[in-house]
Amino acid sequence: MSPYPKCLAIVAIFFTVIASCLGHVVDGASTLRVKEKHPVPAKWRRRGLAPADHVLNLRIALKQGNFAELERRLNQISHPDHELYGRHLSVAEIQDLVRPEPSTIRLVTEWLGTHGIGDLTFSPAQDWISVSLPIETVERLLNTTYHVYSHEDDTETLIRANEWSLPEHLHDSIETIQPTSSFLRLEPQSRRAEPPEPEWFLEGRLPTYQEMVEEDLLDRGHIDVPELENLPKNPTIAQACNRLAVSPLCIRTMYGTLDYTVQAAEKNGIGLVNYGGQINNRSDLEVFLSIYRKDAAAANAAHTFKTVLVNGGIDEHTNPQGAGIGGMGDLEGDLDIQAVIGTSFPTPVTAYNVGGKPPFQSDALITSNDNEPYLDWLQYVLAQEELPPVITTSYADNEQTVPEAYARRVCNEFAQLGARGVSVIFASGDHGVGKEGYCKSNDGTNKPQFIPVFPASCPYVTSVGATRLVGPEIVAFDARGGFVSGGGFSNYFARPAYQDEHVKQYIQGLDVGLAPYYNAQGRGYPDVSAIGYHYAVWVNGQAHLQDGTSASAPAFAALIALVNDALIADGRPTLGFLNPLLYSRGQEAFTDVTVGSNFGCNTTGFPARKGWDAASGLGTPWFPQLKEIALGYRFRTQKPWYFG
Repeated sequence: MSPYPKCLAIVAIFFTVIASCLGHVVDGASTLRVKEKHPVPAKWRRRGLAPADHVLNLRIALKQGNFAELERRLNQISHPDHELYGRHLSVAEIQDLVRPEPSTIRLVTEWLGTHGIGDLTFSPAQDWISVSLPIETVERLLNTTYHVYSHEDDTETLIRANEWSLPEHLHDSIETIQPTSSFLRLEPQSRRAEPPEPEWFLEGRLPTYQEMVEEDLLDRGHIDVPELENLPKNPTIAQACNRLAVSPLCIRTMYGTLDYTVQAAEKNGIGLVNYGGQINNRSDLEVFLSIYRKDAAAANAAHTFKTVLVNGGIDEHTNPQGAGIGGMGDLEGDLDIQAVIGTSFPTPVTAYNVGGKPPFQSDALITSNDNEPYLDWLQYVLAQEELPPVITTSYADNEQTVPEAYARRVCNEFAQLGARGVSVIFASGDHGVGKEGYCKSNDGTNKPQFIPVFPASCPYVTSVGATRLVGPEIVAFDARGGFVSGGGFSNYFARPAYQDEHVKQYIQGLDVGLAPYYNAQGRGYPDVSAIGYHYAVWVNGQAHLQDGTSASAPAFAALIALVNDALIADGRPTLGFLNPLLYSRGQEAFTDVTVGSNFGCNTTGFPARKGWDAASGLGTPWFPQLKEIALGYRFRTQKPWYFG
């Protein structure tokens, strides 16, 4: 037999294999499909192409193995009527639930390997991959183009790609990759507010809107704050409060914590989170406590709280003028720490200072681009064995600044904290139903709509609105600084079961004219409220007044820390994820707020009504009753599970 046919056959097989390989490459390329396309939010402007050699710290979120089971167990351990209430999960249990399937990890790492990408860093649960890459590599990887964007309101710039792709077979394995299309700005939710008693007050009646506006705009000069030693044993709110300069004494009297004695401080804790270069100035806190909380000052509380630096966070106290304009650079950090220690002392405090700002300057040589600080902080705390039982954050941005997939994944991380027994508290925002100039959809139609706030809209956090004191508490606003307590309905997250009946009842009574502006099926917020108008704050050695849910959120968190103290002293677990309790019997411990609205977007916004509403939530807390409810629910028919 001639050797030629055999050779020809071998050659034919060779070319068939080559053709098959080439075909595979072509097919692989053709399966690229857009994973995410998120419109550039209002006020952001494209400036030009991003530098090809600029390094991005890429975070890849792998599909979690069994988040549905984690969510189911979170609902069980957080609902006071369930037999598992209070049996929080361990770090190891949570990591086992969210750890991706091995096939998911293999597919993603193989894909990265085909692009020559190694040196990967995995989170403890292996559900996040971190890797530092130059932009030109990321652009090839995601079939995208990065640009530099700047914000109209300031000099902040971001490097982002509002559309990116993945091979089709990875769409179910990767939930989100950042930084790509997220334009999240962590804005402090507070406003500076700095004047004989008005007629309405002397007449003992509620003021009209115009009378309140006039009061906000008056310059009242120095404002005295009552001191405890000058008051009777059980002061009334009128005796303990100056409604134009709210102090810790006022807050403790309003919400019933003044006579509570902390019993288990060494086993308890409260955390707060600082972003954007903010710190908690110890010198300012020392002065504040010497005036408003003398027992804390005597215990040197200003210099004994713990600071944890995350991802390059700073704790610089040497600039007496602050980092910002007019020496007010640490105003947010000062407000948070003064509200927390002023109302929760002697509960131990942990402050987390998170780095990552600024992410980019076009005229400077930058080697990293970290501007997903929620992820930085979440990945840090989720890896820790011990955490404070309640953590408060006073930063937020419009929900539409982040793509839905990213918002959902971050929200799911908050759920993990709740499952571990951490109460996660967020400010509900300071622009009512939406900040003027932003009140339109981000889907290309530009239709008018209210703008919900994230992460307050996440169903696994407790969102706190603000009130002001005019006799009774009403929905907070301050015409001087443009502050209006935030609230509304999420466009990303469906209404959770725990608030379903409350929200349905509220929506049924709303003006139908509001219907086009909000998502009636969305998660409603805030959940609760607390005083958030004219807090007395010390900043850079001077007294100031400050408004905002940045004040009400830490004040509420401090109250929850005291409830936890009572539980710990009684040998019981801490509260953990609060909302199922709050919307069940817990609502009995709240004073309903029925006056005011969170106006914005050239509308009157959502009105306060009897029961839950999207302006004040369930109302403001009364600590003695909430404490008794919490103690009464805890294993009320059996001894604690951990006693065997």
